[in-house]
Amino acid sequence: MTSVEQDPTFLPVRAFKKIQNIYDHILEGNWELQDTQPFASTLQRLIESSGAECQLKAGEILFHEDAAADSVYWIENGVLAVLQGDLESPRLLTFRRPGQLVGEIALLEDIPRTACVVAVVPTQLKMLTRYEFRELLRRSPGVGIEIMRLLSARLREIQPAEYSAGLFDHLTGALSRQTLDERLKEVIKRARLYNYGFSLSFLDLDQFKDVNDHYGHARGDEVLVSFVQRVTSELRTTDLLFRYGGDEFVLVLQGTNPARSQAMLQRLLDNMRTEAVKGEPPLYISFSVGIANFPEDGDTPEALLKIADQRVYSSKNNGRGRISV
Repeated sequence: MTSVEQDPTFLPVRAFKKIQNIYDHILEGNWELQDTQPFASTLQRLIESSGAECQLKAGEILFHEDAAADSVYWIENGVLAVLQGDLESPRLLTFRRPGQLVGEIALLEDIPRTACVVAVVPTQLKMLTRYEFRELLRRSPGVGIEIMRLLSARLREIQPAEYSAGLFDHLTGALSRQTLDERLKEVIKRARLYNYGFSLSFLDLDQFKDVNDHYGHARGDEVLVSFVQRVTSELRTTDLLFRYGGDEFVLVLQGTNPARSQAMLQRLLDNMRTEAVKGEPPLYISFSVGIANFPEDGDTPEALLKIADQRVYSSKNNGRGRISV
């Protein structure tokens, strides 16, 4: 562990021990780290044959937050942690496991890295440079479809006791209302610094009161939990979902434009209409959306929340189950 203390390319010892403790706690508690969709076979074969080998020691940093995005990685063996903030006491976003891509978001969006990635255990990777990655997409158009499929799923944010006090909603696992102001200020600061846009959306479940009234609050809780699980399964690691209160949620999609945000939410809305929440009785979820875009609709938390709130009420008043932009 001496090398971790002395080498600046490693996570500080104290922070690294916390990450290790969290990872060990998950294994001891028999938690299964939910994988994204299985790595597409064609893409895997191409990266295995074309990618350069890259190995990390435990605690070694793969790339830093705000660094230039010049490569994408595929995990062969080992585990990576995705972190944000001061590395002396970082926020843990998620773990990445074998068969998953790392670093593809910033590369595809052409923005700086939005998180720091560090090896939890010795980890072996395959690496493609920006040029190699784009050549791969050019030569094999079908790979692009597979990448989009992979990007449609992500690991849920884990919430161990060391990191979760007050940060997460205890029922649904979404980020809590009290963390919204701080995180939204950080998102705006980064968007200004790197000159990219993002969207903030209010998501309000339709006729949720009827679920509680007719089927009880326990069934209502199951609906809320299912809703959050299904939303987060469509998000990237850098996107943020907050429980604003009751059946209201705030979703922040970073580094995206209005058209893509609306398309993603429409796809999510369509999917929820066709797949019932498990349990008795089976229930279908519908929700209304109001989207505010940075910087077009506002450049402060207050302005964005106000516009999104006005637009979700417009969706409600115009028949529910729709998106207002």
